[in-house]
Amino acid sequence: MNLTLIPFRTARVAALRTRGFTLIELMVAIFIVALLLTLALPGYQRQLRDTRRSLASAELLQVMMRQEQYFLDHKQYAQTLTELDYLTSPYAIDAAGNVVSMMAGDRIYLINLTLQTNGYTLDATPQLSQAGDHLCGTLSLDSTGVRRATGVRAARDCW
Repeated sequence: MNLTLIPFRTARVAALRTRGFTLIELMVAIFIVALLLTLALPGYQRQLRDTRRSLASAELLQVMMRQEQYFLDHKQYAQTLTELDYLTSPYAIDAAGNVVSMMAGDRIYLINLTLQTNGYTLDATPQLSQAGDHLCGTLSLDSTGVRRATGVRAARDCW
């Protein structure tokens, strides 16, 4: 039987290497995670803006339906959003589509009604975190169903 003795120092170094990561390995892992975040974060933020914009357009369509029902019932359009049973005129919505205060810290769009000679215009103005949406800007919907956007994109791409 041939027994070779492993020197104490070699066994100790081998034990230390199996216990954890080296600083270089840790830095490489952090670099990879940072790189992935750098690549993924803009796409995620763009998706959030698009989703919130969809909430605003859906809200404008909801207000338009209420306005048209008000017209059928009263033979005239409502002059303010409070006549359509909203708490304030204008009012704000949050990222979940809920009606919130115009000063709420989580508001994403401000919904406003402007009465015109033979109709009305509804506007959804981006607020706070959504205010950076320069592609579409303020969304508008008038009583004839025409959809507009003030940003650099065409209105059909924003709705």
